[in-house]
Amino acid sequence: MARRRKTEDAVSASALSQMGVCERLVVFEHLQGKRPTPAQKAALARGLRAHRQFASEGASEAARRGRCFTATHVFGEGPETQVLRRFRDRYLRPTRAGLLLILVYYRLAPSVCRAMERWPMTRSAVRAVIKPLVWLATCLFADQERSRASG
Repeated sequence: MARRRKTEDAVSASALSQMGVCERLVVFEHLQGKRPTPAQKAALARGLRAHRQFASEGASEAARRGRCFTATHVFGEGPETQVLRRFRDRYLRPTRAGLLLILVYYRLAPSVCRAMERWPMTRSAVRAVIKPLVWLATCLFADQERSRASG
């Protein structure tokens, strides 16, 4: 049995039923376009507000979980980002000064990421600043693993 393909020339059942009610309305909407009512415009605005709120809550939830904004923006979800997260969780979070540093970072990092989006050339400069931090954290973890293995 052959399947029917929906073509662009096909008319929906709703349009057919509407043609039976008011052919002039169908012709008018075809020529002038359909215009939303004030109630539809208000509903659309409410939906867009709810969507923005949902998106911002999701972003703030990611920040609460401890996303490495800048590292993720520069390196993606690669090993560099994982090393920096591990360093943050193991060395910064347990100390008061470390927590303060994390809070300052969470305030500033989204602006840095927006700047990198606006000016892509800054991404390589930020990467050059972060790379030594990744190297230091990696060395610190390697030393820690060696001392654990020997002791």
